[in-house]
Amino acid sequence: MTAMAAGRGDDATIDVPIRDATCLLVADISGSEPKLLMGKRHADQVFLPNKWVFPGGRVEEEDRQFADRFAEPFSPNDLARAIKPFALAGIRELYEETGLLIGSANALPDPGPVWQTFAASGQAPAPKHLIPLARAITPPGRVRRYDTWFFLANANALSAPPAATDGELLDIGWFTLPKAGKLDLPNITRLVLDDVASVFRATRDFGDTVEPLPFYYSDGSTFRRDLISCKVAPPTP
Repeated sequence: MTAMAAGRGDDATIDVPIRDATCLLVADISGSEPKLLMGKRHADQVFLPNKWVFPGGRVEEEDRQFADRFAEPFSPNDLARAIKPFALAGIRELYEETGLLIGSANALPDPGPVWQTFAASGQAPAPKHLIPLARAITPPGRVRRYDTWFFLANANALSAPPAATDGELLDIGWFTLPKAGKLDLPNITRLVLDDVASVFRATRDFGDTVEPLPFYYSDGSTFRRDLISCKVAPPTP
């Protein structure tokens, strides 16, 4: 799912690698209004400085290797193999950035360097609690480009008290959808916020996969929103 694409710089066309990434929307639905977990990026970050985002980050090669040997269930049970590393990376990034953990009481055998921090919690990731929500590829012309899968999880799946964070996100907090919509959001975050609002309008019980899923990308002339399945090999635009 990683590709090379032409991105337009200020003066010339440059090759910008499309890196795989993941975002995890954690929703607290215990109150009268759903609330989502979000944080603010640092002002000195190259990509999306000062923007409010969902926890997430890059998918590492170690995430792919881990997914190949990970025997616990995903959601759905027939989740496409290519998407499984994104789900695992989402849980890892959530823990590193917010200290919140979606896991089970099982030690991780032989964790590599990328998973050492998570492994110290004494738990293993529990991707069965993650529901695929959307996919997006950053349009050309950006300083960084990502092929990102977004997942949704119920806050009742959090399995441990908050731990220390890596400090990558500031002002981490829970926001109702109207309040989240008033934050300084990246365009794609706003689109996914609309998608999750549609889910909540349809049901407050999102234990099942929401299919088909929106896929946002540029076809070279327009920005598109197609519908795809997470149960088959992801399409390449």
